[in-house]
Amino acid sequence: MTERALRKRDVEALLAGYDDDPVGALTIALRRVLDRHEASFAELVVIAGFDESRQRALLAHDVGALDALAAELNERRRLH
Repeated sequence: MTERALRKRDVEALLAGYDDDPVGALTIALRRVLDRHEASFAELVVIAGFDESRQRALLAHDVGALDALAAELNERRRLH
């Protein structure tokens, strides 16, 4: 899997859009990180290789899981 780092402006966009549309904001960030610009949120969650429990929570749009992913992307600018 090819993984790219988020740029400062990518993180700013993630944080700016997160409150209004967390899944949309995360989709844009994950597309950048995973270099999959046409993938849906569900596809990106699978491609990212998260464990099954985290995948289920993200796909169910669990607020805690979404928040944790946003925090991870903000802090690390990567997934791993």
